[in-house]
Amino acid sequence: MRSSKKLSEIIGKWRKRRKGHFVVYAKEGKRFVVPLYYLNHPIFRVLLEMAEEEFGSTIHGPLQVPCEEELMDYIITLLRKNWQLDIEKAFVSMNTCRGASVSSF
Repeated sequence: MRSSKKLSEIIGKWRKRRKGHFVVYAKEGKRFVVPLYYLNHPIFRVLLEMAEEEFGSTIHGPLQVPCEEELMDYIITLLRKNWQLDIEKAFVSMNTCRGASVSSF
């Protein structure tokens, strides 16, 4: 069995974000590490505006968005693949982000 110090080091490395990335949490608490350049995309700006409306502008702790993890997975997949038409469809669906799931697309 590993020592508690070694486990702490492993957990610390796991929790660190990669350079050029930021961490965002879905409503259920799933952690997403995403590139900083996603912040320039309109869909992420809407997510951040929704987070500000939901949680306020003063953040004490990790950045959280009011979306279910399935929707965040879907959005990040679209951004990685640069599927413009599907991104636009997801963007239109952002109004229902708080209660939406991937199956609604």
